[in-house]
Amino acid sequence: MALTRAATDSTYYRDDLTPEQVQRNREIVAMSGPVAVAAAADPQRYIAGAFVEGRLAGFVLSTRHAPGDHELDWLMVHPDFHGAAVSRALMLDGMSWLGLDRPMWLTVLQFNGRAIAFYRRFGFEIDPSTPVRSVHANWIMRRPAGPLQQDLSRSS
Repeated sequence: MALTRAATDSTYYRDDLTPEQVQRNREIVAMSGPVAVAAAADPQRYIAGAFVEGRLAGFVLSTRHAPGDHELDWLMVHPDFHGAAVSRALMLDGMSWLGLDRPMWLTVLQFNGRAIAFYRRFGFEIDPSTPVRSVHANWIMRRPAGPLQQDLSRSS
């Protein structure tokens, strides 16, 4: 939960959040532990962690909801490890488990330009036609099936 709190604090907070949005951020942190435990026991979900010098740096959770409905569900990286290739490694791992030969999707905060640019490097694009029911302004980003098209060797 400490990692999720740090990642959420660095990404999900702005000065103009409503009390409802702040409460949702707290709920995300509180549910991260139970979600991770449930994912570890569910064959339709995949969870992997990244450790740097024995410290949990981040985790990814991917979900196969149904045939043709594959989601990169959670990508949480402690802000101390932003730019250290942890995000890239977790992203590739979660996508590989879902299958690059299948389309996939994820949800991102509309105001998180850094994350949107990061996901675009992996072939995801905003789908403005898909409504998102959330207290936060989110986008759905989709990636078609197929190999990665860009050089992902630089840190993320």
